[in-house]
Amino acid sequence: MRKRLGAAVAAALLLLAPAAPASTEAGSNCVADGSRANSTLLATPTAAFPDQPPVKEQGVLVNWTVRVGPGLGPLVQQFGVFRAAGGGGYTKAGEQTETLADGWNEFPARIPVQVGDLLGLYGPAATLTCGYGAAALFEGPVANGETKTFGSLEGVTPPVSAVVEPDGDDDGYGDQSQDDCPESADYHEQCPPLSYLRAKPRGEVIYVTLQPTSDSRIDVSCRVALPPDERGEARRTVRLSKPSRRVGADRVVKAKLHLPRAVRRRLRELPRKRALRAKVAVRTTDASGETSVRTKSVRLRGRGSRS
Repeated sequence: MRKRLGAAVAAALLLLAPAAPASTEAGSNCVADGSRANSTLLATPTAAFPDQPPVKEQGVLVNWTVRVGPGLGPLVQQFGVFRAAGGGGYTKAGEQTETLADGWNEFPARIPVQVGDLLGLYGPAATLTCGYGAAALFEGPVANGETKTFGSLEGVTPPVSAVVEPDGDDDGYGDQSQDDCPESADYHEQCPPLSYLRAKPRGEVIYVTLQPTSDSRIDVSCRVALPPDERGEARRTVRLSKPSRRVGADRVVKAKLHLPRAVRRRLRELPRKRALRAKVAVRTTDASGETSVRTKSVRLRGRGSRS
C-alpha cells in the first residue's frame, strides 16, 4: 500500500511539474511569387496580416526557411534579424547568406534573438517577395550591426520564417536541438555528471570537493588497497563511504573521508618512500535516474621510517 501511494504521489508531481519551454515560429511562410530589386524587406505584422509575427520569445534562432516558387531560383539571399531602434529605425542583429533554389529551402543557424525582432531578406540581384501582406522597406543592403531608417510597403512581404528555441543557460545554443547540456553554459555536448572533482589527503582525512552539473543524488566512497604485511595479514581492500545526499546544480560540495584504524596503522608502518593507493569514487544520480561514476586516484604516503 505504501509503495502504491508513493508511486501515485510521484506521478502527480510529474503532472504538476512545469513543461519545458517550447520552440516558436516567426516570420511568414508564404511561397515567393516575385522579387524586388535593391530592397531589404522585413516581415512586419499588421492587423490584416497577423500570420507574419515577430519573434515571440527570447532565445536562439536555430533555422530559417524560404519557399521559392517555380522559375525564381537559384537566387542568393541574405537572411537577417532586425531589432527596433526607435523612430522607424532597425538595427541588423544577425545575418546569413545562402543560395536558394526553387522549392523548399531550410538552413540551420545559431543567432541569438530578442522578443520583437523581425526577420528580413535582401538579395544582391533581387529580393524574393510574396504578393500580399506588409513589409518594412530600406532601399539597399544593411550591414550587420548597422542601423537604418525603414519606410513601409504594402502588398508584399519577404517569404521567410524561422524557428526560435529557448536558451535557459544563456550560452547562445538552442536548448532543444543544439544544446545537449541546457543546465550549464559551460557545456554543449552531453553534460558531464561533475564539472569539478578534487580529492586530497591531509593527516588522517581525505578531503573531497565536487560540483555537479545538475540536481543529483551524490554518493561519495573510497577504496584503499592494503598489501600483505609482515604479520601475515592477507591483501585486502578497505572501503570508506559517506551517506547519500541531494545536491543542487552547480553547488560546491565538500566531504571528509576519515581513514579507518586499519589504514592508519598500515601507514604508520609503511616507509615514507612508499604509499598506499586509494581510489575515490563519486556516483551521481540525476532527476531522470541516469547514473554516472567518476573516480580520482589518491596516494597515501607512508609515515614510518625513511628507510
